[in-house]
Amino acid sequence: MSDSIHQFVHTLSYGDAISGEALSLQRCFRAIGKQSEIYAINTHPKYKGLTRDYREFVRDNGPQYSGEILLHYSLGSPLNDLYRSQGAARRSMIYHNLTPARWFHGVNPRIVHDIEQGVRELPELCRITDNIIADSRFNADELAALGFSAAVLELPIDPERWNLPSNPGIASLLSSNPGIHILHVGRIAPNKCIEDLIKTFYFLHHYIDRSSHLWLPGIDIDTELYSFALKRLTHELDLADSVHFVGCLDDSEIRALYEGSSVYLCMSEHEGFCLPVVEAMHFGLPVISYASSALPDTIGDAGVLVHEKRPAELAEVIAEVARNQELRNRLIQSGKTRVSQLSFEHFSDKVRELWTPAKSIQTSVYKQSA
Repeated sequence: MSDSIHQFVHTLSYGDAISGEALSLQRCFRAIGKQSEIYAINTHPKYKGLTRDYREFVRDNGPQYSGEILLHYSLGSPLNDLYRSQGAARRSMIYHNLTPARWFHGVNPRIVHDIEQGVRELPELCRITDNIIADSRFNADELAALGFSAAVLELPIDPERWNLPSNPGIASLLSSNPGIHILHVGRIAPNKCIEDLIKTFYFLHHYIDRSSHLWLPGIDIDTELYSFALKRLTHELDLADSVHFVGCLDDSEIRALYEGSSVYLCMSEHEGFCLPVVEAMHFGLPVISYASSALPDTIGDAGVLVHEKRPAELAEVIAEVARNQELRNRLIQSGKTRVSQLSFEHFSDKVRELWTPAKSIQTSVYKQSA
């Protein structure tokens, strides 16, 4: 067996779930004695030095590299051509899902193009892949519909990432305001349906708790038109002073928001896994979520799942979760139980299973129920 497993990631982003998994996998691979580098097209400045330029792969490893490569797949990318060209290598792919292109029509035509390219290339890439993996049952189901079986490797909570104190300024800001604080963490992207968060918050803020706040950390790079529309909506609903678009924050700041908020709210209509809901539960923050895509599997019975978007009623639910201590404690405990199932130790064991030839990968393949 090869002594190297190298990963291909389009962008190693700070705080991004795919990027976090790539770094976790690198630790696991190195722990079992493998050489492991991450080759990327783009790298966040905070991760400078942790990746190599993807164009250096052939130079670094030779034109007939016979080790292992792992492609993180979520869109059309030049990495797909590089992956395709490595016929002598053992090829693995983690399918992180392709957000339907319709969400980005009228927002960014380049994203639409990349997604549509990714949809076209996916079946071929699956056919040439030795080891197909999905990071949720939802994603495995999508591959099963195309005729491919996939092992499920759920994303972990990595303790190393959160081994830092929370930002004292943000912690003090939240603790000094007694109102209900709602949190959503993630890209400002149309599939996240952030307008539904704002509409729900309208009823909470104007009719239940005038001191409430909605916190929206996340980048809007490539989705600026959508972000602008959301900010205009907050002005139209007289919420500009209580809805906070705070951009990209570092992990100490995000930790302070998780620890200081009252409720985590997710109204997304398309997620391949949604790590932030798990992070919220890790920090003892109750989760309320729309029951779409992978979210019911990710949350399990550890949060409040809603099946209809009724903003006025949902605002009442938020207030109940924030103020009813008995209910809140039950949700926090259930969340901790779910998080324990996604520990780094469990993740590491699964990685060993999937990348150790002595064990049959077929035993861990998720098969769609009839």
